[in-house]
Amino acid sequence: MMMFLVTNLILKKLMVRTILLLLLLSLPVQALQILQPKDGYKTVKQSFSQIESTLSPTQLLTRLEKSAKSGNAREQFSLANMYHGGIGVKQDLRLSFYWYTQVAEQGYANAQFRLANYYHQGIGIDRDMNEAMQWYQKSAQQDFVVAQHVLALIYQNGETGEVDYDKAYYWHERSAQLGYGKAQSSLAKMYETGQGVDQDLILAQHWYIKAAQQYDPKAQYDLADFLENKINSARAITWYEKSADQGLVAAQYRLAELYYLGDLVRKKDDFESLKWAVMAAKQGDIDAQFLVGVIYRNSEQVPHDLTQTLYWYQQAADKDHAEAQYNLATLYLMGEGVQKDFNRAVELYHNAANQGFTRAQYSLALRYLRAEGVERDYEQAVAWLSKAAEGGHALAQYSLALRYKLGQGVNKDPEKEVYWYQKSASQGNLEAQYYLALLLLKGEGVEQDIEKALFMLSDLAVEGHESAQYQLYTLYNKGNIVGKDETLSRVYLLKASESGHSDAQYHLGQIYHEQGLLREALYWLHLSADQNYAPAQKMLDGLQTAGKKNLQDIAQVKVVEPSVKMIADRAKAAELTVSNIPFLTTDSMTEKEKDIVAESINQLVSFIPTKAQIKQSLMSNSKSMDDVVELVTNVKEGDPVAQHNLSTLFSDGIVVPKDNRKAFMLMLEAAKQGLTQSQNSVAIMYLDGVGVDSDREQAYFWASTSARKGNHTGKKILLQIISKNQ
Repeated sequence: MMMFLVTNLILKKLMVRTILLLLLLSLPVQALQILQPKDGYKTVKQSFSQIESTLSPTQLLTRLEKSAKSGNAREQFSLANMYHGGIGVKQDLRLSFYWYTQVAEQGYANAQFRLANYYHQGIGIDRDMNEAMQWYQKSAQQDFVVAQHVLALIYQNGETGEVDYDKAYYWHERSAQLGYGKAQSSLAKMYETGQGVDQDLILAQHWYIKAAQQYDPKAQYDLADFLENKINSARAITWYEKSADQGLVAAQYRLAELYYLGDLVRKKDDFESLKWAVMAAKQGDIDAQFLVGVIYRNSEQVPHDLTQTLYWYQQAADKDHAEAQYNLATLYLMGEGVQKDFNRAVELYHNAANQGFTRAQYSLALRYLRAEGVERDYEQAVAWLSKAAEGGHALAQYSLALRYKLGQGVNKDPEKEVYWYQKSASQGNLEAQYYLALLLLKGEGVEQDIEKALFMLSDLAVEGHESAQYQLYTLYNKGNIVGKDETLSRVYLLKASESGHSDAQYHLGQIYHEQGLLREALYWLHLSADQNYAPAQKMLDGLQTAGKKNLQDIAQVKVVEPSVKMIADRAKAAELTVSNIPFLTTDSMTEKEKDIVAESINQLVSFIPTKAQIKQSLMSNSKSMDDVVELVTNVKEGDPVAQHNLSTLFSDGIVVPKDNRKAFMLMLEAAKQGLTQSQNSVAIMYLDGVGVDSDREQAYFWASTSARKGNHTGKKILLQIISKNQ
């Protein structure tokens, strides 16, 4: 019995202590200053200690209610806090509203602020903005800084009906001057954005620093964000770290991003990125969880760990992170780190696709086209391709155009085919550009425009597009659309063959065979046959059956060194590479073999056209010449393709007088509009000092601009520049 009484007494004292402690903690510092008796906090504490020793929780509540009813503001405020937070009593918002009203009407700023919140947010009562504004104003006029800040936000957000930046600025500035951190941050943002005041980045930085110096992690993050995006200062890292060290997820994730990208830091550091990303990821940030997965899969510094990648992708995917779902689906599709599972991949692609993630929509469409994890369904494929295409996915636009071409899942429609080719082509998709050029040649689904088609095919040929090169060979060889031109047909046949086009390699092999160049014929026929091109395989079989020994003898013949240079020079003049032309050195040769070689060389040299021949051919072929007048008109209208082409004419002196300076200026204008070919040309012009003073930094800039878009030529130029700098 004694033990029960002692235990009961201890519990009673603990409950009373808890109630009193919560009451004290529930009062903001400013409220304590306003509400405590004149003889100070010591008297309050002594009073509570006396009550604690004699009263039960129920008796304490009774005492508070009695004192509150007699008009004691401190007890009224304490009672309001108890009912508001359910401290020692059942929560009762209407009673807390009542007691806050009693204290507020006595002029206490904190209570006025609490009462304003009730009206503003509709806590326990109907929402009433008029009443809320009255009480916020009363509290703010007494320099209650939180009320001033909230009042400013109400004016700033137009919650009373109209936005009033002047009043918002007034209350933010008044609260900020009194040292309230959130108001200082808000005032800084107004100066940063020029909202309601003249933009002033110096004052913005001043107030961001004031707020951050109060050790609030959000204020430190805001300062870091400002320093990063408005000042581009590496000092942002310091403030991000201060904020991140206090556990702010946004700061931790941003640090992870910056170290992963190598922005604002001395160098890219995946280990440091991983450290911060894991901190944020463990707090549930889905972007950080995804980044952790990416680092473990793709980092060139952190050892790959597909188990960790799968875990963190799954964590983010479970919270509907679309890219995590897409990447996880791809792992299941490829069987990386997990057993290949098309069904699971399709499920995840569906989840991401339903969130509008275009890459997932495109990948899901491919599953329906290929019957991977689902039954083949062209209509479903078209449905998802359409969503991705509308979202701007270039490959989806191209694939959708093919569906309209083939009539898969939709009726054949040349006009829609052209539309989607154009959409994809405008984003730099070379295959779309190629098929669009073919339609322009034929006038299918679009008005026939042979000149534009030739321009497009020529540009693609320069980019190394093998099908475009072969198509140009066919056009100039047949001469049914453009004038027949043996020189240009040979140029494009050689280019297409070197690019790996199996048809071109086969026809080049045929030509060499007809000219008696059996060794060269075998070389190109083998390349074509290796790509399973049936005609090449059949021809090879026939040749080998007809005379194996003779072919072997001819294949062993050595080419005389001086003649190698002659052929290489001719190829270079025609802008062809010579890496794939099969040359050998001279060893012991009979007179008969030398005669055979000499004849072969003469035939090879005659087959490869010179640059002069090419230029003459271009000038004499009226159907493939540039209409200079129209070209100049298009240049004046800012057409980047026209600028590029006219630059080429000035550079080569074709039709117009050679002028390297004009060539450079026109090419630069085209490059500024984003044409990758022009960006590559400008890089080379800066590198070689053609039409402009040599400038390696500018060359690097334009080559890297092209390379970032995935352009292979730009990457090659960039590597050339970097290697020369080392």
